[in-house]
This record gives sequence, C-alpha cells and structure tokens, in this order.
Amino acid sequence: MHARVLGGRKQMAGTKRVGGATSVRWTGRPLISKNRTARSRKAMSCIERKLEVLQELVPHGPSMQELDGLFREAANYIVCLQVQVKVMQILLDELSPEVFDN
Repeated sequence: MHARVLGGRKQMAGTKRVGGATSVRWTGRPLISKNRTARSRKAMSCIERKLEVLQELVPHGPSMQELDGLFREAANYIVCLQVQVKVMQILLDELSPEVFDN
C-alpha cells in the first residue's frame, strides 16, 4: 500500500473489505482545501502584521519573544496611559481658571 503525502498530510478516501482484510486507498489530496489554506495564510499574515505593530507601540515590545509577555506588557502600558490621562484631567481641572456665571 502506497500513500502519497502532500504538504505533510494524507487523506484516506475510503476503506473496502476484501476477503476478510481491509484495504485502504489514499487519494493523496491534502486534508485542507487550497482556498482554506490560502485564507488561513492570509489571516496569519494579518495577525503577524498586527503583532509587529503592537511590538512597536509597546515599550520594550521589540525585545519581547513570547506572546503572553507582549500581551501583559501591552495591558500594563494601557493602564499606565489611562492613569496618565486621569492625572492630566485632574491637573487641568485644578489649574484652569474657573468661570463664574454672575
């Protein structure tokens, strides 16, 4: 029995019972269709581009090798930015002259 391998994957077309033994026939077609593979490659490249952008935005992002570390650092960075905005809003409220409606 010969099985053709395409892209590291095999697909079994069917089995037949012949005189008590099972005969397996391989089609040699990949399990995933070409369109689906192209879509998954396109989606993966889209995800990779987004990860590269995230690495550029987050401090120390380019040196991050693991995704979980990058996501944690991004979450911490977002919290720090939110705190900075809140502090600036408080400073603006306290330091800006008040307008009286008399």
